[in-house]
Amino acid sequence: MTLSTRRPGSRLPTPVPAENGANGQPNSIVLGPNDRLVGQLYIEGDLRVTGTVDGTLEATGDIEIAGGGKVNGDVTAYNRLTVGSDASLIAGDVRVARLTVQDGATFSGKVSMGKHVPSSTPKAPQPEPQPQVEPVVEPVVAEAAVVAAREPTKKGKRR
Repeated sequence: MTLSTRRPGSRLPTPVPAENGANGQPNSIVLGPNDRLVGQLYIEGDLRVTGTVDGTLEATGDIEIAGGGKVNGDVTAYNRLTVGSDASLIAGDVRVARLTVQDGATFSGKVSMGKHVPSSTPKAPQPEPQPQVEPVVEPVVAEAAVVAAREPTKKGKRR
């Protein structure tokens, strides 16, 4: 058995390819029937869901929900969303360029269709704007002071 003298922190960084995926092809991710995602997933490429998702999905390519897959949450597919005949999608907001819902699929949600303009980064939840507080300026009432007229005092030597 040979032991390495290299520490884990001394590994060379993995080179980043010019394009995602192998041979210039886009990524393709599959969540299998025993997989479950809770939260948010943003992928540059295609996504196939045959498991369960409770959360938000966003893909720059196609999203396919098939094989008994269930998605409960918002879905954004820059290209196409396909809901298979034995799959279900219960979403708040669905944003897609193209939509296919096969006969027998369960689908519920609000759909916005049209070409998606991708942003440079995934959309992060924005904090609610705080109301602007305007300072209250109280009007200043000038009070005129009445100055009693006095005779000027004479100064000089006392005798």
